Order: sequence, then structure tokens, then C-alpha cells
Amino acid sequence: MNLFFIRPGYESDHDLIEFSGDHRSDDFTSVFPILENALKPSRITLEDFVTDDYVWEFEFESGIFELNDDWGGLFIITKTNHENVINQISKALVSSGYFKEIKVDTSQYT
Repeated sequence: MNLFFIRPGYESDHDLIEFSGDHRSDDFTSVFPILENALKPSRITLEDFVTDDYVWEFEFESGIFELNDDWGGLFIITKTNHENVINQISKALVSSGYFKEIKVDTSQYT
């Protein structure tokens, strides 16, 4: 089972989702199709591409978020309707059966 946690974003008032483990390994379940199938986005745009870093922007009924895939990890950062978007993404990931949310001490990130 793949793991993720919700934590405060760096220098932000909003939470983000960070995935644990090597998200580029063959054993890591792809997040992209899970989010695409569960959230039915109206738009997905490849926002940034720098050598080995990818940023997709998803827009769906409840808001907008970025899926950031870079050498340092895999993150979901909300752009609008932050709390609701995080909750819906978390629910979609857990409901897929491939991901489990782990609780973290959010005070470590302040």
C-alpha cells in the first residue's frame, strides 16, 4: 500500500498532500489516473516542464490543484477552495484501495 500525508505547505496557510516513498518506482501506483477517474476534471494542463519535473493543473467541480512530480517527491498543492479540495482528493486516494493516509504531527512543519 502506498502512503500519503496531509501537512502544512511551506510558508503557506494551506495544507498540501505529500506522498511517501519513491513515486517513480514500478511499485508505486500512479496517482494521475486515480484523480482523473474520481474527480472528473474539466481541464488538465501540463503547466511546467523542466527536464525531469512536471506540474499538471487539474480543474474540477470543487476547485483547482496542482500535481507536482519532481525528483524530490510527489505533491498536491491546492490553488482554490483549499480544504474541500484536499478532502476530496484524500477521499479519492483512499477509496481507490491503493493509498492510505498516515497522520503526522503538523507542528513539525511550522
